[in-house]
Parts: sequence; C-alpha cells; structure tokens
Amino acid sequence: MERNQSSVDFEVVHQRRTLKQNLVAIHKTPPRIQTKRLDIFPITNRSLINYERYHQYIGHAGVKYSMAIQATRGCPYKCFYCDIYKTSPNHNRRSVTHFFNEVKMLADIGVKRFEFIDDIFNVNKKSCTEFFELVLKHNLKLHFFFPTGLKGDLLDKDMIDLMIEGGSIGLNLSLEHAAPRMQEVMRKRLDVDILHENLDYITEKYPHVILTLNAMHGFPTETEEEAMLTLNYIRSIKWLDFPYLHNVRIFPGTEIEVFAIEAGIPKELIEESQDMSYHESAPTLPFSKEFTRKVRLMFTRDYVLNKERLLKRLPHQMEVFSESELNQRYNAYFPTDKIQTFNDLLKLAGIKRAELRITEALDENKVNIPELATKLKAAFPQKATARPDALRLLLCDLSSYFVNEGDNREYNVLEPPLGLMALQTYVDKMFKDRVHGKLLKSFIDFNTYEELLAIVNEFDPHIIGFRAMTFYSGFFHEAIAYLRKQGIEQPILVGGPYPTASYADILKDRNIDVAVIAEGEITLTDIIQRTINNNYRFPDQQELAEIPGIAFYDDNAEEQMVDVTAAIPISENFDKIVKHKVVS
Repeated sequence: MERNQSSVDFEVVHQRRTLKQNLVAIHKTPPRIQTKRLDIFPITNRSLINYERYHQYIGHAGVKYSMAIQATRGCPYKCFYCDIYKTSPNHNRRSVTHFFNEVKMLADIGVKRFEFIDDIFNVNKKSCTEFFELVLKHNLKLHFFFPTGLKGDLLDKDMIDLMIEGGSIGLNLSLEHAAPRMQEVMRKRLDVDILHENLDYITEKYPHVILTLNAMHGFPTETEEEAMLTLNYIRSIKWLDFPYLHNVRIFPGTEIEVFAIEAGIPKELIEESQDMSYHESAPTLPFSKEFTRKVRLMFTRDYVLNKERLLKRLPHQMEVFSESELNQRYNAYFPTDKIQTFNDLLKLAGIKRAELRITEALDENKVNIPELATKLKAAFPQKATARPDALRLLLCDLSSYFVNEGDNREYNVLEPPLGLMALQTYVDKMFKDRVHGKLLKSFIDFNTYEELLAIVNEFDPHIIGFRAMTFYSGFFHEAIAYLRKQGIEQPILVGGPYPTASYADILKDRNIDVAVIAEGEITLTDIIQRTINNNYRFPDQQELAEIPGIAFYDDNAEEQMVDVTAAIPISENFDKIVKHKVVS
C-alpha cells in the first residue's frame, strides 16, 4: 500500500483552522518545557483521598480495590481523534526502578490489583520487559490490568508470555479500525494483521486472560464497506471478553474536528453532538441511522450476546471479577436499562448458571484491603498542620457525572483523581505547611452543584482549580457557571486534556481565569508562589504573561477574529487522502 503523506496534510489543515479561530484577546504564553526526568516528581501520596469510598465502585479496569499507576506521560503517536498527545506531546517515562518501587510499596500493604493508565505502556519494550522481570524476581503475586490500551502490533509472543507470567490478567488492545485507509487517515498506522495474530495467540494459550478490544464506527469519510471490515474483524476473533464498537465522537480542539469540517461536516452538528454518548448515533456519522442500527444489531446479536462465546468466557470472568464487579461492569457495558446486573445478562442470553463451568464469582475478601486508610497514612509521610495563614487551594476533578433524580446522565465507572493527587503531592513537597490543599471528585465528594457550592463556601479557597476532560466539557462549564452565578469570585484555573487541546474555546467562557496547558505541577507552584508573594492576591495579567505554559483572556486587547487562512492554502493531497476507497 502506498503511504499517503497524511500527517503533513492534517498539520496544514489544523494550522488553517486554528488561525481562523484564534482570538487576539487570548494571550498564550510560551510553552513550558516538559519534564524529561519524571523521577524528580515524588510518588503520589495515596493518603490524600479516602480510597474506601472509591472502592465501592469499579474503575476503568472493571475491578474494585485496585490502584492506578502511571509510568509515563504523553504518547509518541499522534492519532488525529485524540486530545491526549496535545496535553503531553512528548513521551516521557519514569525509570523502571521508580515505578516498580511504587508498586512494591503498595503491594507490601496488601494491594493486589494494579491498573496501568499509561497511553500505551508497552511502547518501550525494554522498560516493559524490565518491569515484569522485577515483578517475577521479587515473587510478587499481583494482578495487572491495562484499561487504557496496549498497542497490539508492538507485542510479540515472548512479551505476551512474560507479561502474563508476571500477572497481567486484563489486556485492553485498540484496533479502532480494520481498514488500511482509515488507519492511514487517523495516523494510527496499526498493523492489523499482527494484532490479529497476537489476539489469536492470547485466546488460544491464555484463556484465563480477560481481553478487551476497542473499535470505532463512523469516522468522517468512512464508507459502509470499511465499516463492515471492522465489524467482521471483531467477529473473526472468537473469544474476546469485552469488545467495544463505539460511535465516533468528534471532540473540539482535536484534528478530527478539523478533518471533519474540511470533509463537509458543519461545525454546528459537531457542537450539537458534544453531550452524546458513544452508543448514540450522532448526526456527524457519515452513514444513515439505518445502517448504523444494522451494524450495531449485528455486533450485539451475533457477537456480544452469542451464547457459545458467553458460555466459554463467563466462567473465566467469574474467576477474575466478583459478583458486584460483574454487575457494575455489565451495567456500564450495555447502554440499556434492561441489563443492570450479571443475572440480567444471563437471562437475556438464555443462560442458566448451571450451564456455566462455575456458579460463584470471585470472593471479594480475596482482593479487599483491610484497614487501607490506616496503612496508607503509615506508608506516606503526613504533612504538618497548615499554618493559620496558609494559602487555601481547592482542586476539583469533574470527570464523573452526578447520579440523582435530576440528572439523567448515566453513571459509568469511577476513578480516583490521580492527576490532582499528583499535583497536591508536589505542592505539599514544595510548600509544606504554607499551603492547605483540598481535593474533590464529583459524585464522590459532591453529587449536586449545591453541594459543591457549600464546600467552596466553607473552605473559602484562595485559588480554585478544575481538571477537565473533553468528554465532560458540558458538565465542566455548567459547574463553573453555577459557582459564578452564586457569587464565587475566587480565581479559577483549569487544566487537563480539554483545556490543553481547546484553550481558546475554553477561555471564551469568561467564568474561567487561566487555562494551564500541558503538565501542571511546576506551573501551579509558580502561580501559588506568586500569589503568596503578592500577599495572597492572584497574579495580575502582566504577571501572568511571565508564566510559561498558560493562556488567559487579555482584558486589554480588542476582541476580534483573525482570519489569515488565505495565506495558508490547503494541501492539494487532501482529496487523495479522504477519497472513498478501501485500499487492500
């Protein structure tokens, strides 16, 4: 297959679109140099939150009682649908010894399950190999899950053998699309044949491993023939546990948004689709609703609810997951009220428990961690009581919807706010008792805007920081708008994938003062130090302009659109890239 120069074309298209949208009133400071040596950051203080509240719910790995580990930052790939690589465009790693020591320390207090949340943990084969060799050398009897995805064509049989011998029990691999043209368009460039070989190897040699495969339906310019290639690819791998076929969501600030607009999808339709779930048929899909319904019906009926597959795989799932975890996992997996529990799945598939190889799921007592809070406090140094005049910092993660009668957005899975915990750990290291920090997570610490307001009023922070993911953008803006309407005037900083990818759009929301772009520890400490030096007055815009890695609305600039796109012609290759043709 001839390789199209799609990366060059997308960069040109993105440059055109970005310049068209830029506001003169948005001041973006020079980028902050990313930290290469991640070992300079302290190991995240796990005692900052009450894990026992989170462990009532499954995380992205589908299990409770697990600890998330992040060994890397960023991703070396530049898939055009993703906003992560903009958050950390360089791929930097902790040393193997550094993150192994974190795992070992937590294992010593009784943690048995770990989920690596890196974007492609196995991208560095040497690091991956060294880690699992250390696990085996120290005879750690642990279970490892990779919910954010491994790159399947970077695996080989030796690596698979080592990872599974070392305790890897939950492998999540990403296909996204089976058509070579779409692989090229999205810049993933996955070798789908090698991935298939590895999936076959795992299902045949290691049937106890829980396998997840991610795929997507409805990229701009995707044809019906290409969509069927992806569906048939999934159906050709007989024993997947959790296959996903998500409808494509086009997030603001990503290159897929640029690509979609250039391919003829109106910006208005993209904006209308922002709050839709992955199973809903968004108006941005290139197919008729009837075709998408047909594909989803075949996927669900012929594969997901295939009785032979379920009879084969469910006993293995019951050995890894407890009944409570299976209930939550299948409730999150199916976008329907008909399946709330594991028993509902069995009933829908026409399976009786007596037909399964085993009838009882994992006993949670085997993975529960007694007296976890006490053990975490003993494992991590506790900072001194904050001084009476300490700066009060409130950090809030809005990546879980509320669950109540007034909000119909469904609960899915729940993860502790590891990013905010890392920020607070670094702040505590740098400022000790001069900063009093408080961490919040939506749904866990507050389940309504009124509850959030009450916490803010009681704590009375000098600075409020919100972490935002693009998927929750509507929820994010609603929460901040509510606080402002109720008279909260403290400066609001925002960070995370959404502000980094779409800082210009975010700062049109005048309720927000500063967007932090890319990694946040050093930038946040810079802002805190200046605030303390200013007798707790937040830096003015002249001072903010001196801080690398942020953007803010410049009150002194005249707001006007800048359209210089005429000077940057779109690539002549664009039509060649997006032409409707399946390349074999």
